[in-house]
Amino acid sequence: MSKTSLHVLHMLASGESLSGEAIGMSLGISRMAISKAIKGLTEQGLSISSVPGKGYQLDSPLQLLDKDAIRSVLSQSGPLDCQIEVLQDVESTSDYLLEGSRIRDIHRVVCLAESQSHGRGRRQREWHVSPYRNIALSIGWRFEDGMSSLSGLGIAAGITIARTLHEAGYDTGIGLKWPNDIVCNDSKLGGLLIDVQGEHDGPCLAVLGLGLNLALSEDDQKSIDQDCISLEQICKAPVDRNVLVSDLIRALTELFEGYAPAGFNSFHPLWPGYDRLHGREVNVIRGETTFCGVAMGIDEFGALLLDEGKEPFSRFLSGDVSLRLAR
Repeated sequence: MSKTSLHVLHMLASGESLSGEAIGMSLGISRMAISKAIKGLTEQGLSISSVPGKGYQLDSPLQLLDKDAIRSVLSQSGPLDCQIEVLQDVESTSDYLLEGSRIRDIHRVVCLAESQSHGRGRRQREWHVSPYRNIALSIGWRFEDGMSSLSGLGIAAGITIARTLHEAGYDTGIGLKWPNDIVCNDSKLGGLLIDVQGEHDGPCLAVLGLGLNLALSEDDQKSIDQDCISLEQICKAPVDRNVLVSDLIRALTELFEGYAPAGFNSFHPLWPGYDRLHGREVNVIRGETTFCGVAMGIDEFGALLLDEGKEPFSRFLSGDVSLRLAR
């Protein structure tokens, strides 16, 4: 996005209409430059009306991500050693960090994006994020104890995120669909993915990517191939993105700082409080084979336990399968 488009967006973010003349005088640019900036914003997926006699207006107000506001909220709970980057548009926040790790240290680097064109979910599925209204966040972290110490980290992160939403006052019905979907009433609210590079028993680098729906239009929902929901639909009120981002950064940082010594042991007992599939019929899909049974929670390593009507329960690791509710 051009700097001019970004300046125009900041002027329109409140949702009020502004004439081209007012924008031009404020920014010192021509009407042609304004028209080009508006076109650039609409190409980013923003809906901007041009009203004769009034000027330009966003169809609804936006709260833009603000690094200083995020740091201000974080500072209220004590110092936090992390670097925050806010990008206007990127293909994937996680890929941005992973590619950057070749030339710089991304330990404790948090990347946020207003627009993400090719976000990734599990099994290379694309994660759709409506620009300027939701959360696309990735954080890099170096673990000295190696990949072997990170068993269950994805599920622990899911519990941490759901717990943070509860503590922030959002519906306690928000929970988890194994292994990494954040859900409410069986509709997807968000998802996370962890990429790990390094040695099994030596230093390794993890990048956690999180996508969370804060606001979804009807067009957004139609473009997603599964039931989905947003925080604004759940709480019937606007969500302060900068405050919520701050809460999530704090919680994930604290998780990473303490995870390697304790491991998954302290999170395993918490899973039943967030598990939204327990006791329900599900289909577990591995390649061309489908396993049908009742979800019975997870074991001490985070593997799904499936009751297929025989003993012992079948056990599935997250990297091997897809999971669907039986219809």
